[in-house]
Amino acid sequence: MKLCIKNMLNGCTNICRFLPTATLLVFSSIAFQSIGANPVAPDHIEVSVIKRAMPIYPKYAVKKEIEGTVLINFSIEKDGNVSDIQVTASDQYGLFDASAILGVQKWLYTKPEKKIRNNYVAIEFALTDEPDTTQFTNVERIQVRGE
Repeated sequence: MKLCIKNMLNGCTNICRFLPTATLLVFSSIAFQSIGANPVAPDHIEVSVIKRAMPIYPKYAVKKEIEGTVLINFSIEKDGNVSDIQVTASDQYGLFDASAILGVQKWLYTKPEKKIRNNYVAIEFALTDEPDTTQFTNVERIQVRGE
């Protein structure tokens, strides 16, 4: 029993010797990272919309009174055209996906210095003022009204 307690105390003594050094290393690495951190991304490039074609609300969805949202991810090429269009999330089992993609394909932006990837937009297909659709945060929301 005495041997067990002695070994345990010996282990604690070894840990206590290295603890200040480990703490110093952790805090110095955090300080080093925060000094080098840049709060504004240097790659941030501003573009403006030149043309934005609205997607067409599917006739079947209007007839059946179906609403939904499609979250689109896309890139803006150096010539201002849209590429790499992907559906990231979708309501109604993809009913609105094709219409959303066809609309986004026609968008045009001012020419950036380089290709801009990972732009997100939520396209909401709505028949009412308060549609029952998925709400995405921190993305631009465009509403397409069915008639």
